[in-house]
Amino acid sequence: MKAATGRELLAGEQKAGLAGELDTSISSTLMRGIEILQCFSVAEQELSNSEIARRMGLKRPTVSRLCKTLLHLGYLRKTQTGAFRLAPRLLSLNYPVLATMPWRHNVGGPMREMAEMCSGNASVGVMSGDSFVHVQTAGLPPGWPHVPDIGQSGPLHHSALGWSILSMLPSKEYDTKIAEIRAIHGQDFEESRSVMEAAIARCHTQGFCVSYGDWRPELVAAGAPIGRTEDGLFVAIACAVPSYRAVTEYFETDFGPRLAEAAASMRLSGVFQLPPRLA
Repeated sequence: MKAATGRELLAGEQKAGLAGELDTSISSTLMRGIEILQCFSVAEQELSNSEIARRMGLKRPTVSRLCKTLLHLGYLRKTQTGAFRLAPRLLSLNYPVLATMPWRHNVGGPMREMAEMCSGNASVGVMSGDSFVHVQTAGLPPGWPHVPDIGQSGPLHHSALGWSILSMLPSKEYDTKIAEIRAIHGQDFEESRSVMEAAIARCHTQGFCVSYGDWRPELVAAGAPIGRTEDGLFVAIACAVPSYRAVTEYFETDFGPRLAEAAASMRLSGVFQLPPRLA
């Protein structure tokens, strides 16, 4: 069975299939190498050659050759048991990306204020494929069930952060993105679509939305759109607390509007612009 973390690569093939057929100029070998790296997760940090082969549906000699190449390049490392782990050199790929987002440091102050206000965590994320990716985080309260970190990702259609990002897309880009998400997630998307659309509509009218365990059952989160950067990144903020500590009225009538105000204050820097329908 294909590992969930490889869905981005599957998405590429599925979207191409909708258009006709996969572009023959695309390197399947490179795709498989990247897909190997995506097999690893926080829950599964160490995988053997046979486990990777089983997840990807490939022959072991093929996987062995790909892993040997990734090992040579420094993106995988071997354990004492002969299994594979992701190697620190992968982090060097993050720096050039993060360096193009100097505005991350400007939003740190408001993020910390919002995290303290709700006694939870705050994160700023951008859109990447069918997911969002955290590019800045703040807050680390005790007893926290989920600690967001830079580079972590989640579903656009199942989360307050994702809904906030989707709410900023112009009509044509929105339709294209929804088609992409539907192609990847199928029935799961259809079952969550009404909740997603209601949240997006709320972002349009109130500047924020609230998720009650839609992505992670143990969390309640509020999200708000920040805006689009000059180089085309859609940026949003979300704050979350454990569900057992969440008070619905507080999120709906107090914290949610305050989060929308914080997002508006971030736009005063001039780095972020809201689409006309949200401005």
